[in-house]
Amino acid sequence: MCKILIFALTLFLFACSSTDDSGGLDILSSDQTEEAVHLIEDANNKLKEIKQILNENESRLEDLKTAMSNKNQADVRRICDDILHQISTGMKIGEEAVKKIDEAASLKINDDFRNYLNLKTQSLAKYSEAYKERFELAKSLRDNYDPNNAEQRKTVAEEFQRREEVFMKIMKEAGALSERANLLAKDANSRKKE
Repeated sequence: MCKILIFALTLFLFACSSTDDSGGLDILSSDQTEEAVHLIEDANNKLKEIKQILNENESRLEDLKTAMSNKNQADVRRICDDILHQISTGMKIGEEAVKKIDEAASLKINDDFRNYLNLKTQSLAKYSEAYKERFELAKSLRDNYDPNNAEQRKTVAEEFQRREEVFMKIMKEAGALSERANLLAKDANSRKKE
């Protein structure tokens, strides 16, 4: 996600970086575009932090599934606590990144650049929504998992499945928004070349 945002922003800025008589976008002529670019760089650094957290904790969901199948309540609670902590940390960092992007979008910049940033903000908001689902799942498992209660295990397993489906659906929506933003950047680049 972070590399895509950096690449698309670079592509977008390159496409819009100069003025000519053919209707170039000229976003860099604005005195606030440079400030917006610095804010986006700060946001990208925040997104890199989140990516690092995700990479370091990639196996936690599988560990959780294993602990549940082994009916190990202590491991389920411990893993859920770890997941809750990591998601909370990532969401706080993500909120900081969104604030930086929103701040950049509020500056005097080209409308295409602003639309690109707004789409990226919407995408990040969707990613945040997805991880809120995962947060609630981990919280529910931590608080309600009982390996000795077959009915409760079944209920928890059904909730796990439902929340994972919701998580995946929202992640897909977030990816679609991000792709729309990337297409906007490519279109701006194509218009510049014409």
